[in-house]
Amino acid sequence: MKATVVIASCLAASLPAAAQFTQAFLDRNTSCAGCGVITSIEPHTREIRTNPAEGSPSGLVATVPLGSGGGKAQVGSSQKLGREAVLTETDWNVVVRLDDGSYRMLRLDNREDWVKDDKVRLEGSRLFRR
Repeated sequence: MKATVVIASCLAASLPAAAQFTQAFLDRNTSCAGCGVITSIEPHTREIRTNPAEGSPSGLVATVPLGSGGGKAQVGSSQKLGREAVLTETDWNVVVRLDDGSYRMLRLDNREDWVKDDKVRLEGSRLFRR
């Protein structure tokens, strides 16, 4: 009877360790080649240069500033006025640490709702949740 109690208590003590080992084994073996974790998300803003001679019609334009902030009225070609306006575009550099230890950097058009430490799967240049 004592031998049965000793064996049962040894088995009961080893069950949590066996469960942890089994879970670690399953986690390691269920990872995919493109699976990983987002390590950083950074905005990347760049200027968009447009060539006014391409595809935009030319015409006479007048600008009249409103309010007391002032400025002076301008008259001129539509290709010349407004040229000082800077157009920018923001995309996102996302760094993913893959399960095999390597890193991949992707550039996304929009951030969506990705955050650091999200578990993801890469397929080409697209991210999917795991």
